[in-house]
Amino acid sequence: MYSYKDKLHLSVENDQELLKLLADRANNPDYGYVVRLFQEYRKNVLEGRNGKKMFECLEEVVKNYNNSGNGRAVLQEYDAQVGIAFILCIVINLMCRVHEQVLQAGELCYMDASASFEPLNTSITLLYISCSVGALPLGLFVTSDEFEVTLEKAITIQ
Repeated sequence: MYSYKDKLHLSVENDQELLKLLADRANNPDYGYVVRLFQEYRKNVLEGRNGKKMFECLEEVVKNYNNSGNGRAVLQEYDAQVGIAFILCIVINLMCRVHEQVLQAGELCYMDASASFEPLNTSITLLYISCSVGALPLGLFVTSDEFEVTLEKAITIQ
């Protein structure tokens, strides 16, 4: 950033020309201008925070993640008109090994639903198993709400 400002200062002949150059948002955008530009880009490209294109991009990310071999993810797209909750379930390879190697993993688990992501109003729920080495992760899901029916669906989604 400093080298950019230096280039602006070195490219002018006098102070008046420098003031004109610094005031021109095409050459020297301020923070607010960049934020508004990004918001306009997000609105046009992703159609807002819960837009169709955002979910299309998220479906592509989930598909790529599943093909990467790093774990498994499942997505249920959000639709407020029909009443379908947003659910994203993620199980990484470590979690898969816990399911396979720890016998208690199928018997009892703990849910930690204390985390959230405020900008998108989503809840992050972690599933853990307690064993002799401590708490081990079993899974993670992100949901649009914390209703019982949504959490049940997230646990049983395939």
